[in-house]
Amino acid sequence: MRLGIIGGGPGGYSAALRASQKGLDTTIFEKEEIGGVCLNVGCIPTKALITCANLQNSLKKSKRFGINVEVKSSDWEKIQDFKASATKRLVLGVSNLLRKRGIGIIKKKAKLLDEFVIEAGSNRYEFDRIIIAAGSLPKKPTFPIVEGMWDSSDAINSQVIPQSLTIIGGGVIGLEFAHIYASFGSDVSIIELESEILPGEDKDLAASLRKTFEKRGIRFYISASVKEIKADENFKINFLHNGEKKELEADKVLLSIGRSPFIQEFASNLTVEGEAIKVDTHLRTSVKNIYAIGDCIGGNLLAHAAYKEAEIAVRNILGEDIEIDERVVPRVVYTNPEFASVGFTEDELKREGMDFERARFPFSGNPRAIASGETVGEVKIFYNKKGEILGGCIINIEASELISQVSIAMEYGINVKKLSSVVFPHPTLSEAIKEATSIADGNPIH
Repeated sequence: MRLGIIGGGPGGYSAALRASQKGLDTTIFEKEEIGGVCLNVGCIPTKALITCANLQNSLKKSKRFGINVEVKSSDWEKIQDFKASATKRLVLGVSNLLRKRGIGIIKKKAKLLDEFVIEAGSNRYEFDRIIIAAGSLPKKPTFPIVEGMWDSSDAINSQVIPQSLTIIGGGVIGLEFAHIYASFGSDVSIIELESEILPGEDKDLAASLRKTFEKRGIRFYISASVKEIKADENFKINFLHNGEKKELEADKVLLSIGRSPFIQEFASNLTVEGEAIKVDTHLRTSVKNIYAIGDCIGGNLLAHAAYKEAEIAVRNILGEDIEIDERVVPRVVYTNPEFASVGFTEDELKREGMDFERARFPFSGNPRAIASGETVGEVKIFYNKKGEILGGCIINIEASELISQVSIAMEYGINVKKLSSVVFPHPTLSEAIKEATSIADGNPIH
């Protein structure tokens, strides 16, 4: 069977690797770089910069642990070199793995002609099945974009640290860049349209994260809408904040209001619903032999969601009958502390009219957190009368690692009683999950 994949990001390349393992003759079409946004200008380079930011912040706090280290300055050029090295290593690794598996890579823009044919350049290629993994694009604002404004790629690759930075959008990307640049000395402000940062996530924990940022000097203007941006020697941002006209000046402005599925090339061939390519629970599009995965189908615009969707699409192409459950896909903000969640939020449960309870446990009561001097944050678990876990969210320096335990419990139907009975190593941060589920089971220890 011949499989054509449009898009070489996480969904596309992981689908190709899985398909090649199963014996499919596979070709990827990628007009830019293998790895897509995630490996080149997204997930990986931002985490490299965050690693450097976290290390600097730890060194600055070392005196409280009796370690006398003075951070005099940072070498931003070397930090950028570290980021570029990490990115290059992964991109080359994936590219080499694709070639070793015998997967064809065509570095040209691809166009879908029909359910069997892809056109790239002046050539046409015929396949038995096709997967669309076209990714996403930055959302466009309601106000005019001014020359010199940053998008996320500009913020990742900047050769200088701006003295002042205004970020428009308090979502995942905006907060991660706020953390990075504030750590290296930028005076950072964030303008967010909604009533709290991280719209769609748990409001209590989002507010807790915002307050932690505010203690670091980052300013927030929530329930604020940008009306106009002017550029001269610096940027002037005019906006409404709680009905009051305000203006900020900044050396740089980062536009970070989210991303939209890339569907422009496929809208005439496939059914579109809202902003995304419409798929069923098996990831089939409206055209029999074409599947779609990743950001272009909406939902969780996350690399690990695309990995899972790639696996399911390939298995269904090979004749299996597997459905995707987006509800168990964890979501993470890699700030310090980190914010992670999975499943329903409290607001969603209320909107759905679902009966639920909540259990909370603060890291201020966790022995490992106390011994590490990092007690900010908590675990929050949502569950029903049967003890089934409906969702959870965590704020902690290791929230990205901890949330998988909640996700696994939801995936495999492990209720609060069973999860609370698991032996967790002591002392670990993960014991906070045990404590929260013990509270949910009505049998708390502490």
